[in-house]
Amino acid sequence: MARQTITFVLDTERDRDILRWLEGHENKSAAIREAIRARLGALDITLADIYEAIQDLKHGTWTPIDEDHTPDFGDSGEPPDVAAALDNLGL
Repeated sequence: MARQTITFVLDTERDRDILRWLEGHENKSAAIREAIRARLGALDITLADIYEAIQDLKHGTWTPIDEDHTPDFGDSGEPPDVAAALDNLGL
């Protein structure tokens, strides 16, 4: 298997969200590959992806990609329509 090294630069101020996200990953290369593949296949969201995202929210491990565009859901941490949909799951 051939390998190719690609280097890129992150700005400590503008990209601080990315840097914080990377700090939480021991294998940064794998995390970056996974994030890029997720973005490339953003329209191919599976039920497993949704479940994983819900678990991340539940356990407080979710990190927004773009903090400037993260919605404010108030004290509950979830939007009312999502809360109603989850309540209707009967779990």
